[in-house]
Amino acid sequence: MRKTHLPHRYILISAIMLIFLGTAAILIWQQNRTPSAMQEDFLRIASGNYNAAFLSTYPIETYQEEDFSYYRGLSLFKASYCIPDISVLQNYMTELTASDNNIVIVYLGMDPDLISPLELQELLTLYPSVHFEVILSYPSARDWQELSQAAYEKSLEAYCSFLAAAPALGTNVAVYFYGTQEWLVSNPGNYDATTGQLTEPIARTVMLHSDRDHSYQVTGDNAAILADELAAFTGRFRNTPVDFPDLSDYCFVFFGDSIIGNFTDSSSIPGVVNGLSGALSYNLGQNGTCASQLDATMLSLPLVTDAFFQGNLSAIPQDSNVYQGLASYLETPSTDRQLCFVINYGINDYFADAPISSEDPYDIATYCGAIRSSVSTIRANVPDARILLCTPTPITRNQNGTEPQGITGNTLEGYANALAGLSQELGTELLDNYHELDITPENETWFLSDKVHPTHACRYLLGTRILELFR
Repeated sequence: MRKTHLPHRYILISAIMLIFLGTAAILIWQQNRTPSAMQEDFLRIASGNYNAAFLSTYPIETYQEEDFSYYRGLSLFKASYCIPDISVLQNYMTELTASDNNIVIVYLGMDPDLISPLELQELLTLYPSVHFEVILSYPSARDWQELSQAAYEKSLEAYCSFLAAAPALGTNVAVYFYGTQEWLVSNPGNYDATTGQLTEPIARTVMLHSDRDHSYQVTGDNAAILADELAAFTGRFRNTPVDFPDLSDYCFVFFGDSIIGNFTDSSSIPGVVNGLSGALSYNLGQNGTCASQLDATMLSLPLVTDAFFQGNLSAIPQDSNVYQGLASYLETPSTDRQLCFVINYGINDYFADAPISSEDPYDIATYCGAIRSSVSTIRANVPDARILLCTPTPITRNQNGTEPQGITGNTLEGYANALAGLSQELGTELLDNYHELDITPENETWFLSDKVHPTHACRYLLGTRILELFR
């Protein structure tokens, strides 16, 4: 009887089917294990056209791709998945370098609690042609305070170890650290109250300073110093939390020049006051302006004060910060709060050689006359308002402001001294920044960004000095 081979064929076909189904099941299982956000990221990498990437172990939603394009000229891929460990970071790097994209720079947001410097170094050495800009995570003061003692010690050790190793990660690697910057981590206003992420303006600031040769880069010269500072800094506010007065029933209105108006986010002087005290703050500062009304078209202090109390936006240029600040105030008037007006002018009056005073005490073409006139207007409208006059901050231009700028012969100190006397005459509060900030050639870069305007750290200091007056 002839034997048939049909059963063998069935067995072979069945085996092939089982192998196929098994392979498919494994692929489906692996795909299901891969978070959908990661899958979507890999699809974007494969279909996009990028020359840079931002991968992070902490959330980076508030970093905007447009900022990297505008300020750095980069076409950035930003991962939407929060990377949990070194193996996932390796997967992302594999996808990036295997794609048709020519990746020349990768920003890495690193939490030392999740990835060690040794793990990172072993990975980054595989990509010698890529520049890596590593941004260490920046827990807020509140985050450090809420850790248990054991968790705090473990995290502190991880950060210090990373800082110590940072300078040796590779010639194509730069590490940036903001964790000891009080202006950043001690101001709750810099962090979103719901997500804990940096606000978009502060994320932009961090991005702009995370570039080689910036002061926040970790180097062989400062790594040990930064580790010591972090230990002292976090230990201090764990043991003695930052304590500023609760001014949630206050409304601050700031009139001033670029010292007030150049920044409008939470790192500005009004933003610091708001973030640390809960007070409402309205920024009506404007760069390039004087207290004195030197010509009819100038946005002087008396003009701004009159527009404020008249609610007259038409008197203010729409593209000015004064307009934005006044419009914001008019949208949410705070009649149930204690009003406090902060007046900070003097540097531009000095640069413009404005007269300090004249025979007419209310001559708004003079520095003292303009301020005296505005204080009178404030008191006529809000008799119980608190008024704080701030002397101009010191500068290191023009031989520290000692060079007269015109025929008056006035120095910057002349304006500061006049304001101190005016405050005593008018019975206002005084913040004498000119005489009380000790700015020297050795420390000027900490205080001043361009020999005139305060740095982030100095603006934080000026904001806290205001709050100390209300303690």
